Amino acid sequence: SRHNGTEKWKLKSKKARKCTTLILMISSIATYQKKHVLKTEENCRFCHAKKFKYETKKLCCRKGQIRLANADTPPELMRLWISNDSDARHFRNNIRFFNGHFSFTTLYCHLDRDTTDMRTTGGIYTFQAHGQIYHNIHSFGNSRSDPKHLELYFYDDDPSLEHRYRHCREEMYEQDKHVIGIITDILRDNPYSQQFRSLGRAQNLEDYRLVLNLDQRLDQRTYNAPINSEVAAVWIEGNERRDTYDRNVILHGNNNEKEHIRSYYGCSDPLSYPLFFPRAELGWHRKIPKRDTEAEDIGADDISNDDDPDSANGLWVTMKEYYCYKFHTRPSIFNPILHGGRLFQQFAVDTYIKIENSRLDYMWHHQNKIRADLYQGLLDSIQAGEQNGDAIGKRRVLASSFIGGPRDKIRRYLDAMALVRKYGKPDVFVTMTCNPNWEEITRELQFGQTPQDRPDIVVRVFKAKLEEMKKQLFEKAILGKLIMTGKYKYTCPEQYDRIISAELPNKHKYPELYKMVIKHMMHGPCGALNKFCPCTKNRPSCKNNYPRPFNETTIQGKDSYPLYRRRNDGRTETH
Repeated sequence: SRHNGTEKWKLKSKKARKCTTLILMISSIATYQKKHVLKTEENCRFCHAKKFKYETKKLCCRKGQIRLANADTPPELMRLWISNDSDARHFRNNIRFFNGHFSFTTLYCHLDRDTTDMRTTGGIYTFQAHGQIYHNIHSFGNSRSDPKHLELYFYDDDPSLEHRYRHCREEMYEQDKHVIGIITDILRDNPYSQQFRSLGRAQNLEDYRLVLNLDQRLDQRTYNAPINSEVAAVWIEGNERRDTYDRNVILHGNNNEKEHIRSYYGCSDPLSYPLFFPRAELGWHRKIPKRDTEAEDIGADDISNDDDPDSANGLWVTMKEYYCYKFHTRPSIFNPILHGGRLFQQFAVDTYIKIENSRLDYMWHHQNKIRADLYQGLLDSIQAGEQNGDAIGKRRVLASSFIGGPRDKIRRYLDAMALVRKYGKPDVFVTMTCNPNWEEITRELQFGQTPQDRPDIVVRVFKAKLEEMKKQLFEKAILGKLIMTGKYKYTCPEQYDRIISAELPNKHKYPELYKMVIKHMMHGPCGALNKFCPCTKNRPSCKNNYPRPFNETTIQGKDSYPLYRRRNDGRTETH
């Protein structure tokens, strides 16, 4: 304080000074979080895609090397995607049901039901699959009395549409019926729909077979809209043109067999997601050329799952590049995928699994390129033979660049230990979570959308925020040195209290900080108060050990983690 024109600083106790430092640090962090918004970036000058800070210029279109056509969405379908009409809202709220009803394939996956139950996730829907996702297409024999899957299209010329209406849900029959009628009319121009409706007029359906053309030599340079003959062909059994195409899927009218639609088939996306591809526009396949064939070489992580050498020299658009292009927002261009809500979540997870399979398949067929011979010595063969004689000669090694693989984990562990050996053990463990209400996320949402409807925006903003936080931590050292030296080491509880607090802030002194803690850092209610809370589901008590005991001071826990000070000061908050 100033007194009589002379600076005289009040002497404070050591404990009081540290308490003041704690308050100032927490207050400054709260102010930083409140006011800091990522600087806006210019759109890509090649494809005009929306960009966020720290994103590379190649992420969206490889600097103009990738240019995909923008398919026209039928006006009535666009109305369902964006309008506020009651039938449009019902369509979007039940989008996975309607896509599954009109899908030409069937979806098989191990879905985590806990994350799709909004009662247990606080009202947030999350599509989370374990393992593989399969899209199968069924033959059409022996079930004419109860059509399902693609067989429903056989009878769409029936104006009553009773074959579809019987699949409506009882609790919302009239709403489902109305929307199903609209979508049926929209998809009448779909080439697959046209071919399948023609089968509905066949007299001896069991004598027919349907061949889906998977030949990728079709002229896609202009990304022309497909016509019937490019999408499917129907031949009577016994036709000699069975070898017309190199690769195809054949469906028969006299059995109930299933065929797997693989991710590298161009028809995979339009067959599985007809609401995103209503005109059966081809999805990704291995022969989509880049505009600039002199593109730089790409790594194994970006290469498709084809063993064709052309896919490895940068001539063709890879699966990852294709979907990166598709998942970007561009002004004045309507992209139905980005309006898909829960179906978009499913599509994004499906896409991730496709790309992972692409990488695994590449490594499977290119073991010599990742030096797998170094791992196939005599000792490896002996050990494999002792445990399983059939395993000799069949081992496959994942590249160290495959995230989550054993070599990747070993590499990361060794890197971490090398850092510890040189700089010492870390003193601060910092985590960061995403706030769906960040301004950068909410301003990108379309009318009626919530953050859970746009996982693409959420992850991109989080990535940018994470890079910004790393810059603040490592370059500007807002929390000091994270691996501390000498005099910066924490040796007593008061020093812990300088950088972390497990108590409610003073509501009157720090109202903004108080709101942040109440909104984002409170646990529960759980246990008997909320039996659907994930932390107590199928457990006698909270797995996170809440409610925690009060502590007058910070103490060292049994498992080396400190138990932070949380005094019983009477401050409470009720949700």
